[in-house]
Amino acid sequence: MTRDADNGRAGPAAALEVAPEQAGTRLLEFVSLHLVCESKARLRRLIAAGDIRLNDAAVSTIRTVWSGDVISLPPGLRTGPPPAAELPIRALYEDADYACIDKPAGWPVVPARAGRDADFSRALLAWMNRDAPPAGPYVRPHVVHRLDRDTSGVLLVARSAPAGRALGRQFVARTVCKTYLAIVDGAPCRDRCTVDAAIAREPGDHLRMTARAGGGRPALTEVLVRERLGPFSLLELQPHSGRQHQLRVHLAAMGHPLAVDRLYGRRTQLTGRDLSTHQGIRAAPDSAVLLDRCPLHALRIACRHPRTGAPVEHTAPLPEDMRRLLALLRAAHPPG
Repeated sequence: MTRDADNGRAGPAAALEVAPEQAGTRLLEFVSLHLVCESKARLRRLIAAGDIRLNDAAVSTIRTVWSGDVISLPPGLRTGPPPAAELPIRALYEDADYACIDKPAGWPVVPARAGRDADFSRALLAWMNRDAPPAGPYVRPHVVHRLDRDTSGVLLVARSAPAGRALGRQFVARTVCKTYLAIVDGAPCRDRCTVDAAIAREPGDHLRMTARAGGGRPALTEVLVRERLGPFSLLELQPHSGRQHQLRVHLAAMGHPLAVDRLYGRRTQLTGRDLSTHQGIRAAPDSAVLLDRCPLHALRIACRHPRTGAPVEHTAPLPEDMRRLLALLRAAHPPG
């Protein structure tokens, strides 16, 4: 129960009373589910400083709260439900424990800075609380794995800390099966291969990673050629580790980088000229931009349900920009 809540805006000092169904929760977790517009890091600092108090006493973040306890809050905290967001969220699956989201390309899962970078996080927070009671508690999404900004497709988001831990353990144990589709330059000579190359940060470059014969963190990717499309190919990829930029780095190490990749590829955008020069395709003007992001899509994910342990699998359809490009390439290089 929230007293003097201010509907998602900073307001005067308020207090939270622990309801019977919330008894036994740790203080930080309890507060974070009522103040979802505030970061956990900020709430942790306020508890440590004694600004958030339990029954008028300064306590640690791990103190357990019980029915009837009162948590006093300092002025300026944003209480109430999260404000609505403009970015639509498309759910592939949802239950009381987790959701599977079809993440659009162009949005970072974890924002590097405030502003537009945080729009996806804000939209996810608002979407998960669309049916929450006005006074809370609310759902604080737990993103258990990441996709690069330009990567589209399946993304698992837990609705509670226990569900997040259960899914997270599967990623650590590498029992989650992930499948990606990628449009790359060139055509691998073999239909199937495995890239086993450690990945480390590029010396002197804080953005790029590199594949190394010695040193770095072990990384393994299975590669299957789905279609050969002239100077491009459609590949199916299965990573067996989760290193930063793993698929992009391994594809570049093979000599077949993504058709568009600002860090590891040969071009920053794919235009009509690229197709007309290499394939004689005149389906678009030379100046038309056909693709301006990495053509990498998280197609499918298979794991165990975080509560029941039953096997689950989710698939995201290929986004429009990749479908459109593949249609042009297939028209120039029909199968058979």
